[in-house]
Amino acid sequence: MPEEFQFANICGERGVLDVVFVHGLGGNHVETWSNPNATEPEGSFWPLWLHADVPGLALYTLGYPASWFVKWAKKEMDLYERAKQVLETLAGYGFGEKPLVFVCHSLGGLLAKQIVRTALESRDPGWRAIGTSSRAIFFIATPHRGAAMANVFRQFSSRLSSPHMEVLRQDNPELVALNDACRQNCDANDIDVHVYYEKFATKIGLIVDLPSADPGIGTYSPVPIDADHINICRPVNRHASIYLGIRRRLTALTKSLPDEPESNLEGHFPPDLLGDPNTLDRRDLHQKLMDGDREHEYGLANEAQNRFARQYMSTGLRFEHRRLNDELLADVQQMFNTFVYHAKICKGATFEEIDAAVRESVIEPVIAKYSSHKASAATVQNAIYFLTEKCHIRWDAL
Repeated sequence: MPEEFQFANICGERGVLDVVFVHGLGGNHVETWSNPNATEPEGSFWPLWLHADVPGLALYTLGYPASWFVKWAKKEMDLYERAKQVLETLAGYGFGEKPLVFVCHSLGGLLAKQIVRTALESRDPGWRAIGTSSRAIFFIATPHRGAAMANVFRQFSSRLSSPHMEVLRQDNPELVALNDACRQNCDANDIDVHVYYEKFATKIGLIVDLPSADPGIGTYSPVPIDADHINICRPVNRHASIYLGIRRRLTALTKSLPDEPESNLEGHFPPDLLGDPNTLDRRDLHQKLMDGDREHEYGLANEAQNRFARQYMSTGLRFEHRRLNDELLADVQQMFNTFVYHAKICKGATFEEIDAAVRESVIEPVIAKYSSHKASAATVQNAIYFLTEKCHIRWDAL
């Protein structure tokens, strides 16, 4: 079942460059950008690698219904309608004040083109600012001229294919017009275009070939990737060509931007960014638990921190839920470091004494404080392992 519309901040709200990840047909705002076989310490979700590698990025994911089959797509918006919804959401959060980049897979690239086009043609100053602030679009296996898959699917399953599949049929005049508009918009507004295309076929064949993947825009040549349509946007590590290319270009773009001006002292204190890794300790979760003689907990700990991470990333951009999670993390970190780490671990306490302190001085007080929000022992335990993964708490003494 396709996901609902959502827009979420991954990390780095205070960056100098906003980067929005847009999935494609049948995709998901997290799974599209995750490789379960990834070997990096930040985990399988590679936008987090970018956040660690490229200072100054504020990263976001856009999730929206994009079905293959008509039974799930009866109420789905077309590209133009969806673009207007996205623009209203982005404008509501104040986007357009900083340079903006879209990283798109498949159908997501067509949506990004429609977003920029609609923004630049709009009389709404908030929408238009989003268009004029756009600096680059990364197209990953985007079928600018349609996909062979859509033609085959339409021929054999016309009664089942969704409206999005109809749009993706090859040589669709709507796609030609959208690409012409994109070419004009990118040329007129100095929007860089970077293209990656698949070389491997899926079980039903090559989905987006080079002629369709190349929009004919900009000065950069399309780059072939040793992957199929599904896995081209899922690098396994930092050495993957597509990750290296996107990282290099985003690094160059951030370096070309002026530094963010110093803010005044009015307003609220900035968040502690406990969802970001602590750069002072780059050990992974397994190593931290081993160093604390808790290797036997790794299986459950990794699953627990992944549960918290998925929930944390899905809470949305600057929503009350996100602030609530940040407050809970801050409380857990403060209580753990005060009553468990310094008071017990650093003084050579036994496992039984440490576990009792975790229960009595962290889990129970946090549950009591957040009882109206239905916090449970599992919620707090997951947060503890999440903070361990992010290097904000540790189980071994210095």
